[in-house]
Amino acid sequence: MATATNRMQTVGEHRTLSTLLGRAAERFADRPALIDVTTSLTWTDARDALDAGSTPGDGPVAQTLAILSDLARGEVFYFTETSAPLPPRTDMVFAATRADGQVDAVCHASADAAHIGAALALREQFTKDDRVALAASVYDPGFWAILAACMASGAALDLSGNMDQATTGWIIDPAAVAAFAPQPHLKRLHLNATRDRLAEVAAAQPDTQMVNGLSLPETMGLALSSDPRDPVETITTTKGRPVGGVEVMIVDPRTGMDVLLYQTGEVWLRGTGVFLGYAGKPGAGFTDRFFRTGILGHLDSEGRLVLSRAEEEVLLTGW
Repeated sequence: MATATNRMQTVGEHRTLSTLLGRAAERFADRPALIDVTTSLTWTDARDALDAGSTPGDGPVAQTLAILSDLARGEVFYFTETSAPLPPRTDMVFAATRADGQVDAVCHASADAAHIGAALALREQFTKDDRVALAASVYDPGFWAILAACMASGAALDLSGNMDQATTGWIIDPAAVAAFAPQPHLKRLHLNATRDRLAEVAAAQPDTQMVNGLSLPETMGLALSSDPRDPVETITTTKGRPVGGVEVMIVDPRTGMDVLLYQTGEVWLRGTGVFLGYAGKPGAGFTDRFFRTGILGHLDSEGRLVLSRAEEEVLLTGW
């Protein structure tokens, strides 16, 4: 049976982006938190700005805090335009652009970003001494998962575009991926690129831990991510294992039955971080609460997802 699951630890308090920020301000009060070219805030500064409804500066940090403020007030933030009905719990609506140009409005609960971010922080062993240089748009759900990972761990989030002081590079934006030059000082690096490009970068900076994973608009960041303990040749050629709260199943698309390890089928996902549905399309894309991704792949004996080169290329360009 080709399934892989990573259950999340039970927590006493419901995680939201606001509660993560509040905890970060308590635990890491005067540590660097949110940084861009014109603004540098500690975690206490960031919480106080959010509580006051102020947005210092006019760069990415201010934009991030403004959106967090809207979410904290219980508002829905639309990163794409739609007037279609939204599923319950939706407070973030993103665009998913297909290869044929069709655009779907993908509905998420921001609380799921908090959960996925906390799971990624645990997987990547982020600490308060880390500084994450993130190149991603707020219009990408992955932006919010990495922000949450920093909140959960106390790591600083650097949106300035400068990696000189970073311990971690998280490069999602296509232009930033294309322009990326080796940064041997990085402790870890996620580069949203082909396996050949990942292998090339890994060879150029062998002391850097590479991070790979499966990220879709319908998942809040990386629903599957590589394990830091895996060898680099495995990390660059697989999409890793499910993070906490996510289950993956490989299904024969003709029969709807799950298949054996190493047997190719459609990738189905469910759990924390998987979207709530498409605006105006109740039930579309789901079977038994599993999201049918349309992606073909298989699981290896360690529960890692393996895709063909052709599938990887499609994911980088829209599918």
